Amino acid sequence: MFTAALKHKNLNLQTNTPATSIAASPDADGSWSVTTTRGATRARKVIVATNAYTAALLPEYRDKIIPYRVICSQIVAPDPPLLADSYVIRFSPTDFDYLIPRPDGSIIVGGARSAYFRYTEDWYGSVDDTKVIERAQDYFEGLDFMGYSADGLPRFGRVPGRENMSIMGGFTGHGMPQVFLTAKGISRMVLQDLAFSETGIPRLFEESESRLTSDENILKERLIRSQASLRCSY
Repeated sequence: MFTAALKHKNLNLQTNTPATSIAASPDADGSWSVTTTRGATRARKVIVATNAYTAALLPEYRDKIIPYRVICSQIVAPDPPLLADSYVIRFSPTDFDYLIPRPDGSIIVGGARSAYFRYTEDWYGSVDDTKVIERAQDYFEGLDFMGYSADGLPRFGRVPGRENMSIMGGFTGHGMPQVFLTAKGISRMVLQDLAFSETGIPRLFEESESRLTSDENILKERLIRSQASLRCSY
């Protein structure tokens, strides 16, 4: 991919350069100003692919793509058997642990909702990566972030109200099986000025004004159900 990119003479590749803000509107010639830790740059077309951190650049995505701090670990064992399936251990409709085998024999485990989910200050909207969730630190050792879409579906396509700006985020914990072909489709949409319907991405993932202005929030709904289930268990 980088070899192909280097064929373009005007390429300027920046790494370890966080974008800190995007202008609220384009300038007179239609370019967007993007501020980074190395200065500002201007672009006619911008793709925002920051997932859990999207609202820091696009305020309209606050409570639409929600940073969700989670517990996640990798377990490595000597001479492990190769597991063929992934697993979910479900304790209630809103509480479960998961296990994902990797080709090297290690497994990825996560979950621990029973330890922290009802304490929204531990995870909801949090991008603090300096420490694990203390209430779950003895459950699994590790930390990760999800960009959770308020309606449960990824948000791909053109950003409503922002001309020539596109989004790819809100993977809701399923980014790895979706991101590669999605990135290919969004790139084609931007470079070739295609309609979203021509990208090959499922139409229910397309961002829209109605989705962006909806009051739906499945995380808060699940929290209410979890609290109700907890009360019933006593």
